[in-house]
Amino acid sequence: MLRADGALVSIRTWEEFAGHTSGYSYITARGDIPGALWGHAGKDGDINGMSEFHHADGSMREQAAILALWNGAGIDARRQTAFYCGTGWRASLAFFYAWLMGWPRISVYDGRWCEWSRDPANPLLCRERKVDSNGN
Repeated sequence: MLRADGALVSIRTWEEFAGHTSGYSYITARGDIPGALWGHAGKDGDINGMSEFHHADGSMREQAAILALWNGAGIDARRQTAFYCGTGWRASLAFFYAWLMGWPRISVYDGRWCEWSRDPANPLLCRERKVDSNGN
């Protein structure tokens, strides 16, 4: 059970988070950890990117832009925040950015989606597709 003063934050694409794809050829399970918040990553289909966090030249987006993504999902520095992704590198980058922004209570769930999804005792959650303003 997640703690009220904590947040488990998935740094994955929406398609991964929603369970429409695992994102990896070697991870068969789709979905995410129940109770997790979506912290964004790359654009859909780009599991190898962090375009929501980077400019085209690879530099970090401004703090306000990253905070807007996270605040919109209920992610803020007042809570103990554990970042995770499919295999670890995207969560580590989000952790580093939070550290640069002075967040005091952050960590990386090193087990990540890969480990979580392989244990049949762990629950999995699939979400509905996002619908844009045109109904797509």
